[in-house]
Amino acid sequence: MKSILSSILLTLSLCGLFSACGNDDDSSQIQLVTDYGVTEAGQTIRPGDIVHIYGNGFQANDCVEYDFRWDTGEQMFPEGFRGPVAAEIAESRPDGIDVRMPYRMPPSRVDIFLRREGDRMLMGKILLSDGQTPKDFRLYALDSQRHTIDRIGADGTANASANAWDISTRPDFHSIANCVYTYGLCGLSKAHGIQQPFFLDFCTGEWRPLYTTGYGTLALVTGKHSMVSAFVRNQKGSYYLDNISADLEQSNYAVPTRMNVGSGSVMGSASPLPEGLSAEQFGDYPGVFAQDQRLLILLSAKIGEGKWAPVLYSPSRFHVQETVEADALIPFYFSVRLPATESGDTFATKVGYVVSDSADKGGSRFYLLDVPQSEWWTQEPFAVLRGKVISVSHNFERPGTFTVLSEKDGTYTVADYDWNQGEWQAPVHTATDMTYSAIAWGN
Repeated sequence: MKSILSSILLTLSLCGLFSACGNDDDSSQIQLVTDYGVTEAGQTIRPGDIVHIYGNGFQANDCVEYDFRWDTGEQMFPEGFRGPVAAEIAESRPDGIDVRMPYRMPPSRVDIFLRREGDRMLMGKILLSDGQTPKDFRLYALDSQRHTIDRIGADGTANASANAWDISTRPDFHSIANCVYTYGLCGLSKAHGIQQPFFLDFCTGEWRPLYTTGYGTLALVTGKHSMVSAFVRNQKGSYYLDNISADLEQSNYAVPTRMNVGSGSVMGSASPLPEGLSAEQFGDYPGVFAQDQRLLILLSAKIGEGKWAPVLYSPSRFHVQETVEADALIPFYFSVRLPATESGDTFATKVGYVVSDSADKGGSRFYLLDVPQSEWWTQEPFAVLRGKVISVSHNFERPGTFTVLSEKDGTYTVADYDWNQGEWQAPVHTATDMTYSAIAWGN
């Protein structure tokens, strides 16, 4: 049975095929430097290692690029290709350039080029060992008190040193979300007093800013499995939706050729916030895409202690719904499998809100937003949990289920809800000393 990602992989494969055509660059014969070479030429290098390029005549604006080729095992496309890929320069000198080898690539034959404006010169060849990241989805938890991201294993264990990442340099990191195959998490954190989106790279433990306009970010948006978006503020104080994960490197080389999601794309026009609402009231939880015939996004805004407003966004406008009394109001989504058709299996996305309250207030209630204009909070919830919901996440490879982090009487629990059976599953993880503030499925 096809994975929900199969259609995406096919599209990426075709795009990568066209991208690879025309990359036979004969400009390697151009002599940009003399007495040149690569110290590690012919050697097998690990991801993250430094490679040393030497020669005479390097200039300050010189760049380095890679062309990657690897065996696919496929008869029709025996060789995969990716290039040119800009190298990360660790140090640049008049007589050489040191570059860092990337992660997320399969075992590859690598051509290293010197780029100077429109010309490039082949400096040498190396072999790169396997740097591909996990393909299976894994559950990650944000520990805001211990300042770590922990992986929760299938057996419910967590906090093993090999499965934890230190976030103490950005202790306010929150509202986490994953873009598939990037092996890291996107989230929000303040930089120079302004909330901006960042990416935590699980390969290196390093942070990457995803948007640096200097005007701030309202909230992240997830639910389309090929991207993470954000409402970004412009100079006039309005907000527009942008794909902030577009330039993240994805480790998906299971097909012969491929490419990344692509450049960022703006969806809809810039819109001011509704009167009476401020940016500080948003961003506690990622918004979610409702994947129907038009753009619709669910957000939540904290109105005051114990009061939240559902905020819907359709192209060029925010819509505020009636205030809900709750400890938290959390947008969520999950995919469901539809009956097979002649074109194969299809999927649909269900979206809604969790009205989260502690056990002494009746617990948390799960509502679906099937009709945007409906007064969903007056309907019967489709599920109830006798505890306060803290976070909700969905694994695209497990349609019909979503995962919930909740707290009741000091005990924290991670458990799945099975939409197909209409019931909660046995907890994945339970602890009394847990200090998790969010969970996210990712790979």
